[in-house]
Amino acid sequence: MRIKLLSVSILLAASGSLFAAEKYDPSKSYATAETVEFSGSIYEAQWWANPNQSPAGVTQNSWESPWVFVSKLESETAPSIDLPAPPVSEPTPNMTETNKAHYVQIMNEMSLKMVQRVKELREFAKNSDFYFFKEGKKFIEINGIHYEIDEQHGTPIIPLRNWADDSATRNLFSFFDQNWEFSWYEGGATVVNKEWGNYDWGNGCVIEYLPNGHLDNDFILNEALTCFDGSDTNTPTDASYFAPYKFGVNAEYANLVSIEQLGDKLIVAHSPTTENMSYDSPMVGIYDSKTNTTTKIFGISKDQAYKGLDDLRSYQAQLFVSAIGAHDRIDIFNGETNQYQYSFSVQHNGSGSIAVNGQYILVADADKIAVYHNEAAQLGETKSIQPFAYLAYAHGRPSTLEFVGSKLLAGGSQGSAVYDLATLSQDMTLQPMVKDLSAFESMDANDKYIFVKENNGQYVESTTRFAMYDIEQFIANDYQFKDADKAIYLIDDFWVNGTDLLIRDDEIVSLRNSIIESVQFDKLDTLDFAPNAYVPTAQLEFDALPEGTSVHKVLQDGLSEGLWSLAANTGSMVNVRLVDRNTVEITNFTEVDIQNVDLDIKAHNQHRWVRLANLNKLPAYTRITMPILALNADKSFNTTDGSGVYNYAGMLSSLDGVGNTYGHYGTQHLFDSRFSTETKHPLLDKLKKISVTWDIEFTDRLLTNPTAEVPWDSKSAKRHIELLSNVAYIISSDSFKNKLMNYKETYGHDLYLYGTVFSTKSQYASLLDITLNSNAFTNYRKTAGFQDTFSLGRNAGTVFGLSDKELDKVEHGDMYDFALYLGEQIGNNWYDGCPPVPCNWTEKHFAKLFIDVYNELTKAGELPY
Repeated sequence: MRIKLLSVSILLAASGSLFAAEKYDPSKSYATAETVEFSGSIYEAQWWANPNQSPAGVTQNSWESPWVFVSKLESETAPSIDLPAPPVSEPTPNMTETNKAHYVQIMNEMSLKMVQRVKELREFAKNSDFYFFKEGKKFIEINGIHYEIDEQHGTPIIPLRNWADDSATRNLFSFFDQNWEFSWYEGGATVVNKEWGNYDWGNGCVIEYLPNGHLDNDFILNEALTCFDGSDTNTPTDASYFAPYKFGVNAEYANLVSIEQLGDKLIVAHSPTTENMSYDSPMVGIYDSKTNTTTKIFGISKDQAYKGLDDLRSYQAQLFVSAIGAHDRIDIFNGETNQYQYSFSVQHNGSGSIAVNGQYILVADADKIAVYHNEAAQLGETKSIQPFAYLAYAHGRPSTLEFVGSKLLAGGSQGSAVYDLATLSQDMTLQPMVKDLSAFESMDANDKYIFVKENNGQYVESTTRFAMYDIEQFIANDYQFKDADKAIYLIDDFWVNGTDLLIRDDEIVSLRNSIIESVQFDKLDTLDFAPNAYVPTAQLEFDALPEGTSVHKVLQDGLSEGLWSLAANTGSMVNVRLVDRNTVEITNFTEVDIQNVDLDIKAHNQHRWVRLANLNKLPAYTRITMPILALNADKSFNTTDGSGVYNYAGMLSSLDGVGNTYGHYGTQHLFDSRFSTETKHPLLDKLKKISVTWDIEFTDRLLTNPTAEVPWDSKSAKRHIELLSNVAYIISSDSFKNKLMNYKETYGHDLYLYGTVFSTKSQYASLLDITLNSNAFTNYRKTAGFQDTFSLGRNAGTVFGLSDKELDKVEHGDMYDFALYLGEQIGNNWYDGCPPVPCNWTEKHFAKLFIDVYNELTKAGELPY
């Protein structure tokens, strides 16, 4: 009986003169067997349809929608459909292992030629027949071009010319033909093969010359080992790599902005930068791994080529291409044939990241997230659609959108939020249901996991990781990212990065502007948490420390420990750092001998503190360095709340030593520390009141000239630590917070800072957030005056420095110049060469606030130093 009724319905719908269905109304409910007209077609309800359950959700699976397709509406004036032919697939060059090895051999040969050439040039620079002096600088002349000689290394510095003029570089390394491209870089050059090279440093295919030396001091860096999908003939790599050529993209101009998958196809959106638009075109590049073919889509037709692309999304068998920034349009292609189908015309402010499911298309522009119904359209049609509803931003513009069931997860660099789309109604602006999520700039999700690229905002490189979270646990945790199932900080000894992420089978694929890398899940590690477990806590005796331990003083004459090791933190002046994955460093930066001290650490993105050890005493200005295995044989430690045990072995296994930085590359900024003690001392009581956690570091690098800075001594370094501790105390104080948040009531006018008048509470809250966040100060000891200004910014760091004479003034209470200088740092200004104020800038509003709080706390005897 059901089949007969449906047949009658189809018969009636096929004749426009016999039957006409009402237009679909999203505010109504429809009973079984009712028919509606929607987007030029007739649909019948196979069961009760609730409001907003539109026929747009119809798929090949009849159980996924209450509606079934009946027929297209007849139209006497329907235009003939003349769609462009689908793009032609091209065979992708077969980069066999032999090809890869051959190209690596070419890279090795060319880099060896460069090494030999640099040796020759250094010999020329020693021969008085070749060198000469001009304006006090040493030069050599080669074919009429003058090259300054690096004073320390005797190597030629390539003159900077017009960006398109590489003649000075080719003159030095004339054995490269026009198949290779040169780029000027810090007095040296990078060279890339135009056919198969790429510029993705660390995962690329590039040779680099720097006149001031490289790791092995032969001045040439050869990145041949990561060319062509990780073709290293010696050491296995963690990742496999997809070079741009597989998507039809020229590596020289590659700017990949989005990645998606449909079946065996990996799909990227390529949108060249402005300076490269005359050399390359925006396009969608499709690599079919099953057929080893490449398909390139340059637009919706030959006459309508893309001028720019924003984002890609796949849904079922369709590919959605966001060309909103350039064309105010979302284009839909058949995912199997790659043929253009139809477009949605939308109006937005700037480019648009998108998300797509059966019910909605969401677009995030510069103002808000717009929600559209995912409607069907005629083949070849450009259909104008209007927003159904909106989502309000919680933390500024998100860069990535993902559906998690009926929820939307919106991620961005300023913070992330969750929205409940089930509560949407016509024309409403929906507020987030969760808005206190941490920032992440790229992500992807499937039915089991969410992958996010996250960092703690400070030391972005060394704290960035890809983290995998179980979706059910994410929801159970009230939509909070707690301890990750898996994570990774380094891939093939380089920090992870990715402007877009894609979960594919059992691997995570990350997109950079010129390379795509894929890592299997079993290559990922993270810390493990065992609930309701216990391990013994190490009880350390200072006079009988474990074998392999060293003890020495810090901030003493001579600074024998090295400047880079003077890494203090205002949040805990008894500082615990993992120098590398096997070594713990415990430093007392205070003048107090501390008894019976508990030492705790917490990895970033970990949600409980652990007790590393208890130490019976720690003398003033003393550093203890010991193997972490001396504290626990398998790197496991109890949580301080007794909830279980964290094991760090997996997390630390991927963090290895690279370069000549202090500590192993990656560990020193991944952990926070704190201490508690039975020792009673006024200084410890005051330091405990500091709520900000600013890192304090020291450097002897010269930013300007050899006379701008003075070599450090222990006294000056100690004075810088004490000064920043006092500043941190002032910023942390209730008096500072209250005066800042009620500035106009206190001073009778708005705060004026770095060209901005603060007139709203949100502006003051933002400034307070900047000052209270985890920032970093890299200190310079100036010959005179102050360090040139670099911005503190949000969750960032700043160079910071003043001369001993300015320190003397501060210690005598003459704070005005210093307060102006500090206002610059906090004020996010970049006025090079005009300390302590930007040129003739005399703005004193922040300085007035800071000095008032300083005087108040000094009078009360509250400051630590």
